[in-house]
Amino acid sequence: MTYKEFLELLEELQLDLDSASEALDLEISEIEAWEEEEEIPKSAEKWIKKEKVEFATLNNTNEDEDFEDEEEDNLDDNDDEDIVLDEEEDK
Repeated sequence: MTYKEFLELLEELQLDLDSASEALDLEISEIEAWEEEEEIPKSAEKWIKKEKVEFATLNNTNEDEDFEDEEEDNLDDNDDEDIVLDEEEDK
């Protein structure tokens, strides 16, 4: 993986060099020095790929939770209609 590809993945994952620096326990200047090399270190490549998988998993999980929330909202709307019907019957 090249430095440019690494930066593109960071951006895709909404991370920055500070995040990478902390996770990899490196100085930002050390990471920036990879630009001069053909490939980034394997440990960095492994980390960014792991982050990508976790990011995808989180996004998939959120979509499922949103779907359930929408179903619950629809149920709540139906409950409100029942209450209105009961009030009309009392009159």
